[in-house]
Amino acid sequence: MSDIFTELEEDIREERIAVLWRKYGNYIIMLAVAIVVGTAGFTLWKYLKQRNQVKAHHSFSQATRLMQQGKKEEAIKAFQDIAQEKGGYGKLAQLYEASLLSNPSDLYTKISQENASDPALSNLAKVLRASHALDNPEALAPVEALTAPNNAWAPLSLELLALNDLKKGDEAKAAEHYIRILKEPSRTQDEQVRASMMLSQMDVPAYLLQEETKKAEGQK
Repeated sequence: MSDIFTELEEDIREERIAVLWRKYGNYIIMLAVAIVVGTAGFTLWKYLKQRNQVKAHHSFSQATRLMQQGKKEEAIKAFQDIAQEKGGYGKLAQLYEASLLSNPSDLYTKISQENASDPALSNLAKVLRASHALDNPEALAPVEALTAPNNAWAPLSLELLALNDLKKGDEAKAAEHYIRILKEPSRTQDEQVRASMMLSQMDVPAYLLQEETKKAEGQK
């Protein structure tokens, strides 16, 4: 008798499975296909991404090699081609291209505008543009906005403004900028050394020294 009940239970189970399959079989197949396609697609995407990264690295290495060999025009063309691919190497290629141009102002402006959502790269382009165009007020204006206290770009921006002041013969204004550099907590050792060295070679106005002395005494 037990064997009969066992066979009966198996028949009922198979019948239920058959009913479920007729009802949901197509969905199960679609889900299985979706999983397989999704897995294959993700694997292919990872492969293509890695291949493109290797290709970009190889192209960038070739371009820098041309630059080191003094093949300026070929290097510029190579960096321009890489820049079309976007991505990290594309952005880096634009900076290298700019370094090879006799007048990189327009390219630095383009880099800054295209990377507005990336302050580090955008601000770097502003500073580099100003360093190549100290006589251009339009190039210096964006740099002045970077001189706010505790801004990582403040020391370098102040140094560029100080150099511009010296070119115009305004030592007093330049001294103010160099003194501000020495007060910046984000200054590097090199920036501090350069600012101190420049101040040591200048006739710092007495009123600036008096102001610094008063501030130092007030902090005691």
